[in-house]
Amino acid sequence: MKYAAPILATLLAANAMAATASSTAKVSTKGGKPYFEATETTTAHALVLSINQSNRHVKLKTDAGDTVKVVAPAEVTNLAQIKKGDMVNITYTEKLTIHVEAGGAAGASAEVTSSTAKPGAKPSASASAKAQVKATITAIDKTKGTAMLKGPEGNEFEVTPLHPENLDKVKVGDVVVFTYSQAVAASVEKALASK
Repeated sequence: MKYAAPILATLLAANAMAATASSTAKVSTKGGKPYFEATETTTAHALVLSINQSNRHVKLKTDAGDTVKVVAPAEVTNLAQIKKGDMVNITYTEKLTIHVEAGGAAGASAEVTSSTAKPGAKPSASASAKAQVKATITAIDKTKGTAMLKGPEGNEFEVTPLHPENLDKVKVGDVVVFTYSQAVAASVEKALASK
């Protein structure tokens, strides 16, 4: 992928930076069918202490006071726009949803998107990936509290819902949809003017 290197460099820098994470989970129903959603977002910030354009080294100071040196890959074309005192911001989000649709077919899909800053602008990049798998309910055993699912490749597996009462809200032939997504965004903001 064309933007994989800058995104990977961004994630590595984020791992070294002080990060703040927040997560949410929601269990409910949509259209009378079970619905689950969980999201976790991690953010990190760092101050640019120095930048060496010739070897592409950027020295950063995290919110925790640690210093980190990263090498900007060649794909970061707007490196000359980064100045001492600029702020690097990184946000990484993961999301999982599971819901049930009345009828349909098993299947799988995936998509990836990415973008970077326009020439001459402060460096920024974003990338996202989403994968979805649909599995058909082939059997329900309320005594055991389980359901059998058949995936897109014909593989069958048994699941035990966290809330067994949800088995009353589904039927054989319904499709369970698992959607997992990841998104990362990195930006550099201009240094704040001194007062």
